[in-house]
Amino acid sequence: RRAMAFPTTSREVMAYAKDNLVITLGVLIAIIALFPVVVPLAVLAFVGRHALKNTAPAAQTTVTTTTTVSTTVEPVREVAKPVETTLQPAAASEPAAPVALTGSAALMAKMRKSSATSGEKRVVSASAERSTTSARTTTSASGGDEDANADGRVFILHGGEAAREIAKELARGASQAVGASVRVLQMDDFRDVKFDQEPCVVIFVVETVENAQPAEAAGTCLRWFNRKRKEGTNGELLRGKMSYAVLGLGDTNLLLDRQTTTAKDCNQAAQTLDSALAQLGANRIVARGEANDAVGLDEAVEPWSKALFPELAKANKALEDKKNAKMCFLYGSQTGNAAEICKNLAAEAAEKGYPVQVCSMNEVEPDDVVKPGAVITFIVSSTGDGDAPDNCDTFFTRLKRKAKKEAGSGGHAVQYAVLGLGDQNYSAFMAVPRAFTQIMENMGAKAFAKRGECDDTLGLYEQVDTWTTSFWPKLAAAQTNADRLRAGETIEEEDKEVVAAKVEPEVPAKAEQSKLEGVPPLAICRSEVAWLEKGVKYEAGAITPGPDESGAYTVASPYMASICEHRLLTNPESDRRVLHVAFDLGSSGIAYKPGDSIGIIPQNSSDLTHRLVSALAYDGEKAFTLNWKSDSDGGEKATHPLPHIKTPCTVIDAFQKYVDITSCPRKSLVRVLAEHCADDAEKTTLLHLSSRGGKADYDTQIRGESASLMTLLKRFPSCKPPLAELLDALPPLAPRLYSITCAPEVAPTTPSVAFSVVKYQIAGGEEQLGVATNWLDALTATPAPVPVYIKPSLKFGLPEDASAPLIMIGPGTGVAPFRGFLQSRREAAKLGVTLGEAILFFGCRKRDEDFLYDSDWDGFVADGTLSKFVCAFSRETSEKVYVQHKLREHIDDVAKLIANGAYIMVCGDGVGMAKDVHAALVEILVEKRIFDVADAKAAEATLAAFTKSGRYVRDIWS
Repeated sequence: RRAMAFPTTSREVMAYAKDNLVITLGVLIAIIALFPVVVPLAVLAFVGRHALKNTAPAAQTTVTTTTTVSTTVEPVREVAKPVETTLQPAAASEPAAPVALTGSAALMAKMRKSSATSGEKRVVSASAERSTTSARTTTSASGGDEDANADGRVFILHGGEAAREIAKELARGASQAVGASVRVLQMDDFRDVKFDQEPCVVIFVVETVENAQPAEAAGTCLRWFNRKRKEGTNGELLRGKMSYAVLGLGDTNLLLDRQTTTAKDCNQAAQTLDSALAQLGANRIVARGEANDAVGLDEAVEPWSKALFPELAKANKALEDKKNAKMCFLYGSQTGNAAEICKNLAAEAAEKGYPVQVCSMNEVEPDDVVKPGAVITFIVSSTGDGDAPDNCDTFFTRLKRKAKKEAGSGGHAVQYAVLGLGDQNYSAFMAVPRAFTQIMENMGAKAFAKRGECDDTLGLYEQVDTWTTSFWPKLAAAQTNADRLRAGETIEEEDKEVVAAKVEPEVPAKAEQSKLEGVPPLAICRSEVAWLEKGVKYEAGAITPGPDESGAYTVASPYMASICEHRLLTNPESDRRVLHVAFDLGSSGIAYKPGDSIGIIPQNSSDLTHRLVSALAYDGEKAFTLNWKSDSDGGEKATHPLPHIKTPCTVIDAFQKYVDITSCPRKSLVRVLAEHCADDAEKTTLLHLSSRGGKADYDTQIRGESASLMTLLKRFPSCKPPLAELLDALPPLAPRLYSITCAPEVAPTTPSVAFSVVKYQIAGGEEQLGVATNWLDALTATPAPVPVYIKPSLKFGLPEDASAPLIMIGPGTGVAPFRGFLQSRREAAKLGVTLGEAILFFGCRKRDEDFLYDSDWDGFVADGTLSKFVCAFSRETSEKVYVQHKLREHIDDVAKLIANGAYIMVCGDGVGMAKDVHAALVEILVEKRIFDVADAKAAEATLAAFTKSGRYVRDIWS
């Protein structure tokens, strides 16, 4: 038999078939027999290959898997994980026709296409970028989910395989469409949501499988909520805590009864969950979605997701508003009283179980605290001419802008209370607290308590105690109503009187402490110290010299001036040391006018600082910085912790430059010191001094003896408070204001001041030194730059009409600004301006001891700038004579000027002198029947009207 060649042409095939009929017949029979098997297998292989290709992520050309598939799988080459293989599409000479996708594969492809081709351009916030990143999925063989550490409170929980894929796509859509930070979890991990602790938004994607059962991954979650529903007592379990939506996935092909074919029939798990959540008080944000895989999931899921995203955006915004709406205690404090009271109230509120934020107003932005649902207590004082305190002026200005921009709406669902502190000796008594009330009302906020107005001259803390008695139940009612107001409900007046019951925890006390009455709660410490390693170089924090961005020199951005003149105004043998000091402002361009003050930012005594640090057992040379405590909501602060402390700095610098270590310790500081006494007896004594029951002893032993922090550390040596707690408890080292004693026409770039160098002894012989005056006195021996700024006066100054009569009253250093007044009047007279009659009343001890600027007064009288100069020498006669006595002595001159429209300017001590002068003016008005004043009441009304119009202005200090 000849060798047979394999046929290669059709002619050879036909010849071969004829020659081999038996073989040909056998092949034909085999083909016919195998056709029903081979063709379906080939079709399935073709469809499967294209389905895998189309469901792969768009950015990839291959899909990694651990499965070996058919003959199209080739070994992986040059990949990081050798255990994986790569699916490659089979080579084809002609492009294959696309195969239609079904079920979740079609839905995924459509959702990706919609996202990729929508053409929308969005400005994505930082939080949205984080959430987009967290929503990207890296699917491994084990099927892990997204990063569960995303910081948002929006969750998508899935139960089932298809549910998982759809949840991931929903997370991508939510991140891109609404900027929500989204976390994707299995439903079995539902407790990780912590819905019972923090408000949240949850999207449930749940599958129903055979026998109308939930998918295995959804079972635990669904049964838990359903069980809570059946208990019948949990109708408020999720109210105000969870907003939700449910998407059900099912397949009617899995039903036993094939006659039912709607999506509703195959989504029993979703229906059960939706019903349970609603009955537990959760807030449904969109109607339940139900998809049937038998007809295509995309028919239901795609329109449902489009309806979901806008509502999800609203729910997320409401969630952020609620998260940011806190019970805030905000203070504006110049002398420390408002800060002390505010911190005490906040500590008591925290002890009652409220989540509390407490800080100076400049530490936050108005937009961060004035939010729907917020409950805010403002504790603020007025200063000088009605200015806001330094640590709340920026907030005050921005709040006014917000009120103007968002009139009637900026305070929606915000509740507030104002406690004002002041001194009725000042012309602008309660100006700032009343302004806060007006601003909040203009924005549409609602007061939950009547504004308190506490006058320091009538007993500040006693009035505060009276106000807080009614404050606490109203605060409780406000907190209860916060969620209702945020939801748009109207709270009736009677609802505001509802007192929310609160069980206050009992703090176990030692036997000797149990007798203590009214020990205040420990103030909240908001910061923590981060120590810098020795040898590490750092840029030390420091006062930032001006000008600021607007070109101004302020308390935050002062001018670094030099002292250009320094002279003693009193007799060197006197126990009083009054200095005249001038500052060189150089080419700064700083302007001032008579009546303005110059602010000095001083430092504490170096010797005292080192002794204090030694007593506290701190390492004075160790450097540190301050951070917000981990449990403090520092992310919403406008500043770093304790912004008056410029960190990083050394411990010595912190106490010498930034905190007040010489003033009388307030009760909140005493309470902190008590907490850190190692000796029980010392602790009990300090707790008593800080308590309500120890008020008399506190007044005697601390306030009455002018004790300082150093005094207490000597008396209670076991007291060693941590640095962070002590710095938080100490008030900032406040700038000192001194009246300018010259006119810009005479000294345009060298304003001067006059002040007494303060030194006195306290109990035990310890000498106390005034901070700024002694610092400035010492600087004359060692010249150094002095941080200064100008504090303009709004009302205290020369009348615009130079021809108006003028009465000036200023004993001691209170006469300083009137020297500037008269210098300015003299220069105006040189220009031909007609001057009105002017009288100056001055007081001092003796002519040869402390007669300040005596030659100047003689000159002003001589050239007609000053009509009359009257001096009260209190120690030259057997009976002491003060300026109020001289007013009565010159009653006719004073009465004539007042009747002719005189401006009355008073400067000096506000404790005694200002009250006595005021009483003398009342007597003069009544006795001389000026403006038909018949009695003291009418005289008080007249002076009040003068104050309002600016004709009676007092620049006084305590």
